[in-house]
Amino acid sequence: MAMSTPLSQETSNPSDAPTGNYLEPEHHESSSSWLPGALLDVDALDFTLTSAISEWAQLPPIPSIPSLTDTGAFLTPSSTQTAELPADTVRRKWFTRLTVPEDMPAPQNSSGSRGGEVGQGNLAADENYRTGLSQRLQPRMHDEALPSAEQLNLFANQFFTRFHPLLPIVHVPSFKPTTENSLLFISICSVGSLFVGSSHAVAQGTRLFERLNKAILASWESVLARSCSDALSMVQAAIIGQTFAILSGRPKDLILAGVLHGTVMAWAREADRNALPLPSAPRDLDSEEASLDDQWSRWIDREQRLRVKIALNIHDAELASLLHHEPICKHRLSQYPHLASDALFTAPTAVRWARVYQLTTTPPSPRLSNTYLDNILPSDAADSRFAAYGLLESISAHVSEARRSNTLDNQEVGRLSNMLMWWWRRNSTQSTLHGEDDDPFALQILWHSTYIAIYADLDLLEQASGRDGESAVQASYPLVRSWSSSLAASKCLIHAFLLQRYVEKMRVAAEPAIHIPRGLFHAALCWFAFTRIGGQQGVDVKAFEAPEVQLSDSHAAPPGSLGKVGRDWILADANQVHRLIDMLSRVGRWGISSSFASVLCAAIEGYHGA
Repeated sequence: MAMSTPLSQETSNPSDAPTGNYLEPEHHESSSSWLPGALLDVDALDFTLTSAISEWAQLPPIPSIPSLTDTGAFLTPSSTQTAELPADTVRRKWFTRLTVPEDMPAPQNSSGSRGGEVGQGNLAADENYRTGLSQRLQPRMHDEALPSAEQLNLFANQFFTRFHPLLPIVHVPSFKPTTENSLLFISICSVGSLFVGSSHAVAQGTRLFERLNKAILASWESVLARSCSDALSMVQAAIIGQTFAILSGRPKDLILAGVLHGTVMAWAREADRNALPLPSAPRDLDSEEASLDDQWSRWIDREQRLRVKIALNIHDAELASLLHHEPICKHRLSQYPHLASDALFTAPTAVRWARVYQLTTTPPSPRLSNTYLDNILPSDAADSRFAAYGLLESISAHVSEARRSNTLDNQEVGRLSNMLMWWWRRNSTQSTLHGEDDDPFALQILWHSTYIAIYADLDLLEQASGRDGESAVQASYPLVRSWSSSLAASKCLIHAFLLQRYVEKMRVAAEPAIHIPRGLFHAALCWFAFTRIGGQQGVDVKAFEAPEVQLSDSHAAPPGSLGKVGRDWILADANQVHRLIDMLSRVGRWGISSSFASVLCAAIEGYHGA
């Protein structure tokens, strides 16, 4: 990737970047391999963001918004005048339920503000109406100084050591904060704040996230018109910001992520128009130092763009599953991006990269195989764990598409299940499935979570739990009870149990992958519907004969252990819901985990009170 000019001095080639602090902190911090030697001027960085927003609107700052620690700011107070139905309590607490901000002015309903009575043909706007329009069109601004250099240094370090393995779209060895990639740097700091362990840091990160959104929306046209590296950095910043929004636990952030998802995809397409020339093939690599740095930069640019595409596929699948709508991406599995190996992407210098690169082979051209799935699914996804992750999420997106289009019949279920089992076999010998310490993506959990979405209409189960209020609960009960007595429900519960078991095996120090809170929530929702609403006491033993269950059991430790566990567990335990709620609290790095737990608790309490 072409290096940009830093805020204080020229940046050297990525291969000879010195180590040291990239910010000038109040106290000396230990150096890391990715930290540049150039000092980043925080005041200049602050000015960059403020200038972008000021181009959008010249307005004074408004009073500070509440932080994440002020829980009262995000919950609508329950009415004290009338008794609230249990389902309405669940609906009020739902993780996508938007509320009106307390400081938003009430709408004016007087006839004067409309410029005349309706139906009189008076289309003239008076001065009061004009004033009201002017106030409503003013962007709501919140501006403040950035955190100190020491804090930004801490946030960025936390991002690269704790979060980056979960979404590796930034090339760490060559990354240096510059004026041109300031939006990306702020996005990195906003997510890194979540790992500090301080509510004050989380509040700072949230304000950085909100300010970043305004800056990107105010400056995207000019950024896309500049260099290709500037545009790519903006797209990376937006993707990291979208991840923050999906996981924050605030309904307005999650809805915003859904609204802006298509916009970020369009930005990525536009940014690709000015990509650097393709890198040389391994056999044509020029080993001269000057040429080597240029070829490495071109390769970095290409690889990051491919990873951006996969990250967008992951977001697309996650949003489709969370919000129950059709995916936006096409998820053409036969045209899936070919990523470089993890060792190649993490090579620290151009020389080390060249050594590994020359040992790689050019991706083979597509060719027909005797196996149908070999023709539609990429066989090289196992070269990169991130590619395998994206491919599995794309299969999940196909499940959402079939569910929303009402085509999820037995034939489609069989087709999707075959795709999932094909994926498992392709990756079964890789560390993605067996090296728990080396699998930040928790792909086994995602695999079982995708099967849960196949065997259960999660949109229906959410309605039955109270998402849409009392009337929707009563309308959904007959359908849920019918589902709970089906073989599909029993298969769903087995996958929920296996998902839970994999989460229990996670190391305490492991960071939860992006999809884990959703998987636990859906597993708990299925248990709730099966035992509480459906009144079922045990699963159908035939469910253990499902091909994917047998496949998963063959890779258990020891193989075949699921059979004994399943027979011991054959009586469905209603307390599984509470165990999963507790697990949501324990993997509660992300705010959305707490939101899921709150919704489930309200659903259980509401069902008892019904």
